[in-house]
Amino acid sequence: MKTFILGIIIFNFVFFEAMAETSSINKESTNQPILMNADQLIYNSVLQVVKAQGNVEINQFVPGEGWRVLYAESVVYDQKKNEITAKGNIKLKEPTGDIITADEVIFTGDFKEGISKVLHLWTNDQAQLAAVSGKRSKGNESEFEKAVYSPCKICRAEDNNQYPLWQIKADKVIHNKEEQEVIYQNASLEMKGVPVFYLPYFSHPDPTVKRKSGLLFPMYGMSKDLGTLISLPVYYVIAQNRDLTLTPILTTKQGPVMVGEYRHRFYNGDAKFAGSYTKSHGLNKQIGPVPINGPRPPKSDRWHLASKISYDISDERRFLLDFSRASDTTYLSRYPITRQTPAFAQNKYLTSTATIEQFKNENYLGIKGISFQTDSPKTTPIVFPTATYHHQLQPDKLGGIIILDSNFLALSRQTPVPGRFGTQMQRLSTGIAWKLPYITRSGQLITATFAGRADGYYTRRYQLSSTTTIPNKSLEHTAGRLFPQASLDWRYPLLKRLHQADWIVQPMGMVVASPYQLNNQRIPNEDSNAFELDDTTLFLPNRFDGIDRVDSGSRLIYGIDNNFYFPNQKYVSLFIGQDRRLDNKQVVPVGLGEDTHKSDYVGRIKVKPISWFTARYRTAVKPNNNRPRYSELGFTFGDKRLNLDLGYVFLSKKATVNNQDISQLNWKIGTEIVENWSLSFAQIRNLQKSQGSRDLANFISATYKDECFQLDAGVYKTSYRDRDIHPDSGFLIKLTFKNLGYFSPSVAPQYPGSMLTSF
Repeated sequence: MKTFILGIIIFNFVFFEAMAETSSINKESTNQPILMNADQLIYNSVLQVVKAQGNVEINQFVPGEGWRVLYAESVVYDQKKNEITAKGNIKLKEPTGDIITADEVIFTGDFKEGISKVLHLWTNDQAQLAAVSGKRSKGNESEFEKAVYSPCKICRAEDNNQYPLWQIKADKVIHNKEEQEVIYQNASLEMKGVPVFYLPYFSHPDPTVKRKSGLLFPMYGMSKDLGTLISLPVYYVIAQNRDLTLTPILTTKQGPVMVGEYRHRFYNGDAKFAGSYTKSHGLNKQIGPVPINGPRPPKSDRWHLASKISYDISDERRFLLDFSRASDTTYLSRYPITRQTPAFAQNKYLTSTATIEQFKNENYLGIKGISFQTDSPKTTPIVFPTATYHHQLQPDKLGGIIILDSNFLALSRQTPVPGRFGTQMQRLSTGIAWKLPYITRSGQLITATFAGRADGYYTRRYQLSSTTTIPNKSLEHTAGRLFPQASLDWRYPLLKRLHQADWIVQPMGMVVASPYQLNNQRIPNEDSNAFELDDTTLFLPNRFDGIDRVDSGSRLIYGIDNNFYFPNQKYVSLFIGQDRRLDNKQVVPVGLGEDTHKSDYVGRIKVKPISWFTARYRTAVKPNNNRPRYSELGFTFGDKRLNLDLGYVFLSKKATVNNQDISQLNWKIGTEIVENWSLSFAQIRNLQKSQGSRDLANFISATYKDECFQLDAGVYKTSYRDRDIHPDSGFLIKLTFKNLGYFSPSVAPQYPGSMLTSF
């Protein structure tokens, strides 16, 4: 539709108005010089008629765009009638590449009135617009009779039985320049010449309008759980910097959902507010008592509120707000309110933050408050405030850089977790590091780092052990520690040119030393719960992701990285590494990849031996039994005729939160069965037999795609369960018309990771 409108506007502004600019007779209408060529130029002073005949060519240069050229067999200007007539093979070439042709065009002298017969437009994206006639009146409104538009390839004239895949026909199209509106009368959408959709009247803003109130494209969906869904968004422009979108969603198996979004643009920022409400029915009643601190069944009244605000207080300070809250934790997973993730895999926990930041030279200061919505509200903390300060000095005479970091954290929760969390914690941490990079004459990269950090803690009702009870009186503790650390990192990249490849090999090593400190004592672990030893973290001095746990003691890390680069973007990459404890201490929690002597062998392989095959593999292998602690495998091969995308992940139970092995396979196979048609099948499967090996989700999709149209259709089936979310299945279809828009589903499961589709 955009190009259809564009074609109308091009004809309106380019043909009628640009002709005025390019006329050699009415030179007062333009400030740009023109060049006119013709085989013959005749002026009749008695009749006051000027005629240009034979290969008439008018050229005008448009600043910043290029040349505009008009061709015609003859041009006549009648001064008495104040009328200009161009006839014969009229062609107008625009700087944009668009071309307009017509048989005859008649203008008034001021070019505010005009009539054209049999016009045709070719846009620079190969779309075409044709009309029996065009009329311009009052210099503002243009009418096109019997107009046809299509971006599809138009078959040859002798193929009378052939039609473009789709086209729009309208008895009359009116463009009002002042109102910036395009109106259609008796318009129909045809597929292969067969009318499939008809509207007696509709209108929309022209392409010069960025925002205008009206209806947006409808969306639909169909699933076993919610039934058939359809929504028709309504867009309303409140002011130049404000707008509102209301989206009613109707379902056949549940009540309607009303969704709203308000946007406001400030001079120094912007804000967005969203919300929704529905009344569910048929919810399963809770069997037994409601858990005090656990997942609760949703109530019938369900809603969500969200807002995002970004405001620049000054050139150096800004305020950020990201607020999200819902009536329950399954609401946004079940209903198509947000479409960032599929319903069966959506992160149901919501996070809200408020932040003030200051940037000044090499200084950064951020103060933040954080609130979480989870299924365990009594043990979920509220963080307020947490402050981070970072300062980096200019390099000294030796080339070393001094970095200062400080952090303050205060959090509270209703109920403590014995052996893990208290009801309150305040932490103040400050550290300094001096980093000295050095490159030897032979190209060795050496980086020495000396760092120190001081941490102070205050905790309330923090119980060190989960086996003892907390007395009625409050337990308050203070704790502190000093954590100095030094590291020396060495890398030696070497390049060797082979006969058919460039080989870059980089041996690397690191020594990290610090006094051994036992974790998990009088300091709770609030922010260092995630630890992963892999090729991305092996060479980090501090492998914990937070402050509450320290990566203390001494260890030696070594590894080697090999990369072979072949012609035509082919390559082989191999990395392997390990660390050894120099103090025989257990720092990393048991089962996460490092014991008192050494760590797992950490490896990564990437291979692309040919253009149509890529493989990747990451693993950590236990040195005592050569069994993997985790494995990630993925590869893609094939072309459009047949292609396969596979991903596999394994994680041993000692490295998981619920103490269960994870073994999951994701795969997708696709093929282009015939020209323009492709078919794919995908599956997410749990391979762990002890957990009841099963398919988590299945997808089958078919796609038709050509230069002007795309059809996506498919079926899906999921097995995810969580309270009112049950295994689901449905059918999806999406129609995309080039330059017109698309009719798409409002519920659209997506493949995870690399298996995303166009649904």
